[in-house]
Amino acid sequence: MMLRITVVVTSPRVAPGILTAPAWDLVRRVPVLTAAPAHPQLAALRAAGATVVVVDGHPPAAPGDPAAGDPAGDDPVGVGLAAFLRAGLPDPAATELAWLPDPSAPTPLDRLLDRLAQPRPQADPDAAATPATGVVVGTLAGTAELPGSVLLDAVAVMDRLRSPGGCPWDAEQTHESLAPYLIEETYEAYQAIEDGDLAELREELGDVLMQVLFHARIAAERAGDGWDVDDVAAGLVAKLIRRHPHVFADVVVDGPANVAVNWEAIKAVEKGRASVTEGVALSQPALTLAAKLLKRAGGIGVPADLALAGVAGETGGALPESGAVAASGAMAASGAMAESGGVAEAGERVAAIAADAATALGRPGVAADDVLGDLLVAAVALARAARVDPERALRTSARRFRDRLAAAERVARGDGAAPGALPAARWRELWVAPAGSGDCVTPDG
Repeated sequence: MMLRITVVVTSPRVAPGILTAPAWDLVRRVPVLTAAPAHPQLAALRAAGATVVVVDGHPPAAPGDPAAGDPAGDDPVGVGLAAFLRAGLPDPAATELAWLPDPSAPTPLDRLLDRLAQPRPQADPDAAATPATGVVVGTLAGTAELPGSVLLDAVAVMDRLRSPGGCPWDAEQTHESLAPYLIEETYEAYQAIEDGDLAELREELGDVLMQVLFHARIAAERAGDGWDVDDVAAGLVAKLIRRHPHVFADVVVDGPANVAVNWEAIKAVEKGRASVTEGVALSQPALTLAAKLLKRAGGIGVPADLALAGVAGETGGALPESGAVAASGAMAASGAMAESGGVAEAGERVAAIAADAATALGRPGVAADDVLGDLLVAAVALARAARVDPERALRTSARRFRDRLAAAERVARGDGAAPGALPAARWRELWVAPAGSGDCVTPDG
């Protein structure tokens, strides 16, 4: 006689007694078996009048099968499974039952029934039962959760790892020891995006999430000034609501650019920042740092050519914006000529590529990434020939730009002007004002 088993999957994150309508219909109609005597739903089921039976958590051994209940070989469920389950029922002739697996630590019977519920290739597509025992196994979602509920499991696992009896390596980690892993995991997620590998991205984002949970768990252990993952999440929620008044309030925006402007303005007020350079992490890679600073500067109207004032400052004037890229390459090349042949050759190459790039970028259909990528590689080659660390060199220039921009903003505010409203000509005056003037910004920042 065939026995139909429905595995009712529940979550420990849902309060006992809160089941889906199909699950309640089932457990009121058929007996409920489980191998988990401490299952959180049992009391609620019994209170609702359901028939609940707790059975031994180990499946019966199949003849000739050394691993009891191991679903392998010709008899994937083990002879006697149906009889074993029926033995605990008030009616041994029952043809249907519900099974409650342990939601936290699956028992051997839970694992066996889960495997039997998975689709299996069959010679006869109409055959729904396993011939040896006549068992049919299906699943039913017994509880429904809100999106993100599984994050609670991740928090619980991290707490277990850091608690007494957990992992010795995890227990000894600090914010400082984990810092390199946060960067490494972020880079790996970035690479998955570049590769277009969504499966890999999912895994790498899990690793990034683990770092967030790890740091939050470490912080929660501090006495007095500690905080936990809920504080992290609460802070994020509050920030997102504050900085999206066009979604959560009555502010009207006319597009993504307006959203970005509002975001920066709100952030400036929240942080009480006197300069757009504040809050830019100086620890990020030099190229990213330079790009971020230039973006911030552009957001308040700073002319793009002022980024080259470190070169032009020696002559007392900024480079013309239209020829900034080509001229910077030419200056690098001319300065390199006095060095060894390798440096001179690399400098000439940078100058040539810079000139070609400036011309090419003015034409439609040009792959800007390729053009500028070649220019950057050439600049790195020049740095290598000159025995200069390009990361350090760019970081130094980026910091110099940052200091000049902040100083110019201070002078503008001292004059009673809002930096975001300054015309380009005034920015140039502030940037290269002669030494001794009241609004001086020296070349050294």
